[in-house]
Amino acid sequence: MNISRQTHKTHKKGQALILSYIVILALLVYSAGLWTKAISEKGITERNRLTTQAFYMAEGANENAISAFTSAVANFVIPSNVATYNTVTIFTTFGNAIVNTTITRLEVSDRLVLEGSTNIYVANYEVVSTATHPLNSSISVTAHQIIARRLIPTFQHAVFYNNDLEMLPGPNMTLTGRIHSNQDIYMDSSGNTLTVDSIYLHSAGDIFNKRKDAPGPPAGTVSIRVNQSGPPTFANMDGLDSSSPTWSTAATTRWKGTVQSSVHGVTQLTTPAVGSIQPGGYYATQADISIVNNDIYKGGIALIAGTDYPTGTITTTTASFYSNREGKFIKMTTLDLNKLAGKTGTCGAGSCPNNLPANGLLYATRNDISGSQEPGIKLINGSEISRAGGLTVVSNDPVYVKGDYNTVNEQPTSIIADSLNLLSNNWNDTNSTSALSSRPATVTTFNSAFVAGIDNTTTGNYNGGLENYPRLHENWTGRNLTIKGSFVALWNSSVANGAWAYGNPQYTAPNRVWAYNTAFNNPANLPPFTPWAVEAQRIAWWSDLG
Repeated sequence: MNISRQTHKTHKKGQALILSYIVILALLVYSAGLWTKAISEKGITERNRLTTQAFYMAEGANENAISAFTSAVANFVIPSNVATYNTVTIFTTFGNAIVNTTITRLEVSDRLVLEGSTNIYVANYEVVSTATHPLNSSISVTAHQIIARRLIPTFQHAVFYNNDLEMLPGPNMTLTGRIHSNQDIYMDSSGNTLTVDSIYLHSAGDIFNKRKDAPGPPAGTVSIRVNQSGPPTFANMDGLDSSSPTWSTAATTRWKGTVQSSVHGVTQLTTPAVGSIQPGGYYATQADISIVNNDIYKGGIALIAGTDYPTGTITTTTASFYSNREGKFIKMTTLDLNKLAGKTGTCGAGSCPNNLPANGLLYATRNDISGSQEPGIKLINGSEISRAGGLTVVSNDPVYVKGDYNTVNEQPTSIIADSLNLLSNNWNDTNSTSALSSRPATVTTFNSAFVAGIDNTTTGNYNGGLENYPRLHENWTGRNLTIKGSFVALWNSSVANGAWAYGNPQYTAPNRVWAYNTAFNNPANLPPFTPWAVEAQRIAWWSDLG
């Protein structure tokens, strides 16, 4: 009996021990499950983190490729209708991860889209980037972006600025045509009225009703056309600008779409860089006629004075033209366009050929400057451009134009240069060192589009604004300076960088009779080699996980 009780106790202890083992085992299994789940969740979290990083790399590569693509088109590195374009983006923050991008054209030919009077050439492209994470090669993301590549002729703008656009005229001034700035716009007048007779005044930055270099309320009136049907109406700014808390809606209410800034969706347009006008750059290599110092080249072959072109077609002076703005004498190449066209002068015993460029592009430069000299290219006798289809003159140096330009049998013309200087019909080099009173201008007309460098405004130092985009050297008071064309500023002047100053000994302001050349609305009437402003509109995007 005692033995039986002992056996029963032992049996119960064994059952308890077994139960304990079962509980412990269950706990171990449960803990293992929790541990496995924790590890699994941690792995999922880490994978999601790496996937997100790969997505951002693919998306960033797309944006980098789009920027490189528009720049390559604008700077003539690739054809505007290129079928495919490849780029590589390196992400140093992700172990120098490399992401390849391919941009592929989706349309055979461009579509012409008319926005107002502006002709825009549009083609859709697909941008594809695949990013594989450097820490886990099994994680990859492919980002797709559809863009509309838009080509906008810069000369279909009355005014196009890559940097801040400032307008602060003294006398009353009226502007017509499309106005765009890739940065900010500052608008005012010195006690008078600046009238913008245009339904396109756009800034990719902000628009201000004041001077850039001075605080305070506007000093004059800025009147802007309202975008609506019927007879034109105008509404004043009266201090309503980007600094106003209600700007985004108030601008739309007041001008009905004429005045738009970045808050209304205006974006920057990509344009050629200053390198395009340098020796060896796009324009120099494409020119049919090149002038280097005192020599003329046609198709790369040097022409002979008196045989191929009249003697005196090109001359050089070193100490007859003094620029008060630059404080320097200009080593000047003077080009007689009449003689270059064979309209005057003789070659041997007979007449001379027309040596205006067959493709409409003439490039001129000087590379022999020393000491305190500054180079310059002066065009004279250009009232008639004797080439059907027009003429574009390009230089990396400052260009000076003397007298009426392209006023007889008008052709599409442009001048692209470091800076633009306009001289009246009455200009005489010998008076350049005399007082301003000895340099009275006479009424003069220039029919041309321009791309020229400008200066930056700094505190207390105004750059002269759009009203002084053409640099003047005479007493223009009371005289009309008539310009019909387009004013484009894509870079800062790197050669002629003297500061703007008003009055003696530099210049006095003319009556500015300036207008956009509406003939440019027809693409067939644009000057040869008109540069593009390139835009990439985002249309659609999606991503795939690898």
